[in-house]
Amino acid sequence: MRTLALVAALLATLPAFAQDQTKEQYENKLRNLKITLDFKDAPLDAVVDYIREISDLNIFVDAKVREKNLNVSLKVSEITLRSAFSLMLKPHGCDTMYKEGVLMIMTQEDVADKTIKMELYDCRDILYPIQDFPGVDIQLAQDSIGTVIGGGDATASSEMPIEELVKAHTGGKSWDENPKCTARLQNGLLIIKNTPEVHKQVVRLLNLLRRNK
Repeated sequence: MRTLALVAALLATLPAFAQDQTKEQYENKLRNLKITLDFKDAPLDAVVDYIREISDLNIFVDAKVREKNLNVSLKVSEITLRSAFSLMLKPHGCDTMYKEGVLMIMTQEDVADKTIKMELYDCRDILYPIQDFPGVDIQLAQDSIGTVIGGGDATASSEMPIEELVKAHTGGKSWDENPKCTARLQNGLLIIKNTPEVHKQVVRLLNLLRRNK
């Protein structure tokens, strides 16, 4: 019976494991596959069909994006697939996200709504005011989860409530541009609602604060 239970538990993890592997394959292609594009006023569907063919990715264009009737004018050589999507979509308020084996092309608002998560961080050991903390800047980048740059003005962070410190040094403009992205301190717990990428930045910042308190 114990063996059967173990087998059943292992089988239950297989779908999630397969999903994770597929997602990683998509991320690898977005990061590493170099493509050349030469389109002028081409319908978005035509460009997506071409990318779908050369990348062997499942790509789905959301109805809200189709309603925009986007045309693509883009001439680039040997750039990453992620950069190509960024140049094509972001000027029109659109972006990509991976979901259930498909690369979705959606509006930036819908992408943000679907990726925002809430996490709780115990900050009782580093509660404000923060003293003598060297300035940092942890920002979202196109192909990374953020960069830490030291050597800023130490006084800029001094006496700053921790939730404001988080907003100042993580997440870029997401806190201002999306009302669903929030940072709130309650009973020593920092309650953060933002994307997984920003949560990673928050963890890094809190670790820096602990080392410099």
